[in-house]
Amino acid sequence: MEEQKLKSVFELLASAGSAILDVYASDNFNEEMKADNSPVTRADKASSKLINTGLKSLFPSVPVLDEENIIPAFEERLKWKHYFLVDPLDGTKEFIKRNGEFCINLALINGTEPEEGWIYQPLAETGWYCKKGEGIVEFRKDGSFRTIEKKENQSELIRIATSRSFFKPREAELIEKIKREFEVEILHCGSSKKQVQMILGNADMYLKAGPCSEWDTAPGQLMVEEFGGTVFRQDNFEPVRYNKPHMKSPHFVMLNARLNTPGFVQFLKTIIQE
Repeated sequence: MEEQKLKSVFELLASAGSAILDVYASDNFNEEMKADNSPVTRADKASSKLINTGLKSLFPSVPVLDEENIIPAFEERLKWKHYFLVDPLDGTKEFIKRNGEFCINLALINGTEPEEGWIYQPLAETGWYCKKGEGIVEFRKDGSFRTIEKKENQSELIRIATSRSFFKPREAELIEKIKREFEVEILHCGSSKKQVQMILGNADMYLKAGPCSEWDTAPGQLMVEEFGGTVFRQDNFEPVRYNKPHMKSPHFVMLNARLNTPGFVQFLKTIIQE
């Protein structure tokens, strides 16, 4: 992506973040329940409208697949070589709870894999951008940016990031099995903040054994893999891929580079299969 358009995407995400914060500061979220029993607010809708309008203006030939819009039929999506995958407000439950743990997720998908990804945290006015093979950049609403260096946990402690609002019994079960062999610290947080914690060196693993969709993970997966980590399905241990017939993601494991070793991966596969 050329530099000027990339800058425009940064500005677009910051604008969407400001629209989200306008609603966050109000006393009117207009909360509704969608068909899948997940919440949506007028902040989701405002962010979605801004991002879709902006992307279609900047990249008129690239389709946009947005959580808040009608999902095109798989037969149509199969024809797409590239497309943008958007979650205009990742962490709506956290937004409603006013705990600040919400993000905007954006990924450019090439076939079935993320090629570029953005995660933006409106309250922090800070985001992270990755292009496959070119590292990770932190960008801010004020226009500044810096390259992120990979950091690794130097202790034996394994820090596991888990969902705050969606922590499931299966996740607790797997963590208990890990605790048999390793010292563990749990980090509960919402939205893509879990993946951000991994790329900033504050978490080593993210376990997911509950509801999740493709737009929840695409940019974070790209960033974790960019720093030498891995993201694999719990059912067949294959990499997580995108543009499937349905938009739900399988249960998965994200590991940073320190844990992405044959020995630890085999340990995880063993306890998952027990």
